[in-house]
Amino acid sequence: MSILRFFRENFPLLLFGLLLSFFSGFGQTYFFSLYLPGFQESFGLTSGTFGTFYSAVTLCSALLLPFTGALIDRVNLKYYALTAIVVMALAAATISLSAGLIALFLGILGVRHTGQALMGHISQTTMARYYDHARGKALSIASLGHPFSEAILPVSFALLIAAVGWRTSWLLVSAFVLIAAFLLVPLLLKSADRRGLMTISLRDEVANPEVATETSIRSWTRAEMLKDPRFYFVIPAGLASPILMTAFFLYQIPLAESKGWSIEWLAACFVAFAASKSIISLLSGPVIDSLTARRVYPFMLLPMILGFIVLLLGSHPITALFYMLLIGTTEGLSANTKTAMFAELYGVKYLGAIRSTLVSMMVFSTALSPILFGNLLDANINFDHLIMGALALLILSMLLSIRIYPWVSLKTK
Repeated sequence: MSILRFFRENFPLLLFGLLLSFFSGFGQTYFFSLYLPGFQESFGLTSGTFGTFYSAVTLCSALLLPFTGALIDRVNLKYYALTAIVVMALAAATISLSAGLIALFLGILGVRHTGQALMGHISQTTMARYYDHARGKALSIASLGHPFSEAILPVSFALLIAAVGWRTSWLLVSAFVLIAAFLLVPLLLKSADRRGLMTISLRDEVANPEVATETSIRSWTRAEMLKDPRFYFVIPAGLASPILMTAFFLYQIPLAESKGWSIEWLAACFVAFAASKSIISLLSGPVIDSLTARRVYPFMLLPMILGFIVLLLGSHPITALFYMLLIGTTEGLSANTKTAMFAELYGVKYLGAIRSTLVSMMVFSTALSPILFGNLLDANINFDHLIMGALALLILSMLLSIRIYPWVSLKTK
């Protein structure tokens, strides 16, 4: 089935996933980086201090996620999604009205937890759970919300902040997500349910694990997954990209200054990042369905490795464009591959709990990079050394993940 026909036949649930992926942009680091000058000026924070503050927020989010993320396995999807969106709206309003660091902390925590963690978690878990043979296509379409937000939010909110100020812009975020959510989420899920799209894949196995066939996937619990040695070989590749993107996107202004680029040019290059991510995300879905995610996973970091090599060697403004295109390619691959691979390995019955653990580890690890990068920048470490460290992490993570490649797994069983 072509991806266009698949979309026409399944559009309500796919649009729900795409919408929540888009909303996740409000909790991502590239969005908060736009507010860094305003936060620093209003609250008297240095780069290192804000990095520590931001990391503390992210760490708290990581600690909450195994509990809040696992609820998707037990709570009605509509109420779960709407609750997450309402929390995001309230948190955005709290940031706007914050007079001290405690209010700012709680506001950023609410937006980060619902945005960076739960919105994408709901979208990806829903796609992986309700689609089996077309899982790659469903994930690739729903994941388009991420590049759409990356293309639209940085440029539009940079202009909005300049026009109305950073506090007012957060009130507009709050109003936007509330209006869009209560108009669209119930409508899309009701339509999906009416069209028979919301049926659990592997229904017999979910209801009666003892009747699972050879073609079905036994659903592992979270505890069983954590005892599986394969998990510890593949997880570094899943964490490397978000760790590095958190750091490099949060401190994109110092990066631009070190290369002699204008911040407006680097912000504009997010369009290239979003475009490559969108295209590769769409193309990767059918590839995953055909080859399986296990065959794609070990090689998803290759474009990002090339992107950091380009960034290390170049300083011409065109370097930023190629850097963004290449890391966008990895993001397009990894956005779909990671969820699909864990569904292939561990089944869908406990996928909410499993994905919440994975995302929690991702959020926890991204909490460390702003502290490290912020303090290294305060110590006048130049970006070339940071880029070389990033390359070492990416290459090592890719080599470890070869363990999941099918022919290696067969030889080592």
